[in-house]
Amino acid sequence: MLVLIKVNAGLIAPQLPDESTLFKNQEIVVIEGKDYLFADYVGMKWIESDHNVDDYLRSLDNQSEPFLIELTNITVTGEHVSLGNGGIWWIPQSERFELTANVELPDSDMMIIIERVANGTHVIDDIRVKAQIIDGIVTIKGVFSQSGNYQITAERLNAGLDIIEAPFRLAFDKVEFDAYV
Repeated sequence: MLVLIKVNAGLIAPQLPDESTLFKNQEIVVIEGKDYLFADYVGMKWIESDHNVDDYLRSLDNQSEPFLIELTNITVTGEHVSLGNGGIWWIPQSERFELTANVELPDSDMMIIIERVANGTHVIDDIRVKAQIIDGIVTIKGVFSQSGNYQITAERLNAGLDIIEAPFRLAFDKVEFDAYV
């Protein structure tokens, strides 16, 4: 019998109405801000759930995993933009550039986070650039006001998409820039 038993912080076993070994496949779940033990009770006692199990299971069915959308044919253009060593786009500081890629999303706008990094990995700060998606092409227009190493990563964009509960996540290799003087 599946049960949801409200629990508090600390040891769970003393809070249960029967021996903890009789609660199989134990999992702590949060429902409306409260912690519950969700488990398959195999004991002989009649245990009433503290929350309706059917409602909880239905809520799980309504939650779907975000689908993955791949960005393809990524290219960067600008008056003096070139693809340098290591697949890094070289762009003169303060020069406008345009990044385009194919993406299977409806026409819309999207905020893109470009991180400025030191030593290739340590994020110093970031800038926000508005992207437009029209007819399956995402276009990002920007300019780097400071010299340095910049990157756009699926990991960072997906963290933002998770926060706003977007129904999709993006898949692409890191796009890296060196803005130079």
